[in-house]
Amino acid sequence: MRLSASDIRALRVFRSVVEHGGFTGAQLALSMSQSTISFQINALEERLGFSLCQRGRRGFELTDRGSAVYEYSHSLTSALSVFERQLGELRSRATGVLRVGIVDATATDAELGIDDVIHQFIGKASEVELQITIGTPEQLIADIAKGGIDFALSPRIKSLPGYTQSVFHHEMNSLYCGDRHPLFARKNVTKADVESSRVVVRPYANKNELRHIPNATVGANASNIEAQTMYILSGHFLGYLPDHVATVFTEAGRLRPLLVPEAQIRSPFVVVAPKHKKASLAQRIFVQELRKRTENNGAE
Repeated sequence: MRLSASDIRALRVFRSVVEHGGFTGAQLALSMSQSTISFQINALEERLGFSLCQRGRRGFELTDRGSAVYEYSHSLTSALSVFERQLGELRSRATGVLRVGIVDATATDAELGIDDVIHQFIGKASEVELQITIGTPEQLIADIAKGGIDFALSPRIKSLPGYTQSVFHHEMNSLYCGDRHPLFARKNVTKADVESSRVVVRPYANKNELRHIPNATVGANASNIEAQTMYILSGHFLGYLPDHVATVFTEAGRLRPLLVPEAQIRSPFVVVAPKHKKASLAQRIFVQELRKRTENNGAE
């Protein structure tokens, strides 16, 4: 079978349906009607000569051949993306698509200034389609592995074979207590008080959040900052948050930092990229602007 441009378009629609767990999510992601998506899938199935998925009252489910087509399509979409970038680089121009994964809760970090980095990048690489994915560190690493994104900006992960982790920024985290917690109103909170409480931790941090309170009981796990914040505000858990995220809640009287400065953690942020893959011109420009921004703000 010789692939046509319409086949490649239909494959991209199919991939979106799979990655969003069905037609509804793909409709929102692609800004397409369900009938248009159905037409694309049906056309692809007719070209291939077999069914890719079952859809109906039981929901969306891939057939065995559909699963295989989805897995095989990774190499095709990756190759097309690489080809577009290489053509641009032959002309010394950044082109194609740059897919960047960014951990959640970074927009409020004024020192990081992701919005400024994006502004500068688009000014220098206007022919590049910038796609940003927000997720937990675990999700972003999985996206890199399957070719969904080119690189990620994330807190450093202790063990990550096969990937480079280049530090570009540090984020200050403090131990916070919600206004419903028994320690919130106590004037002199001690380490023993904290260690007698339950804490919420981030799995990817590999218990780094317990280095100042090693005897505390882990009562919950949260891979993103918003969930971590909710656990702490519930009053049942203490936990670490980036200070730039917690500010709005401390000013409202909902959160209070504990054991400052002795229990604060300076968390390194890194550019995570696969070791085997050469960075594109667009990626190099983005990272250059990222480092320029953080260096101007005193990042190490």
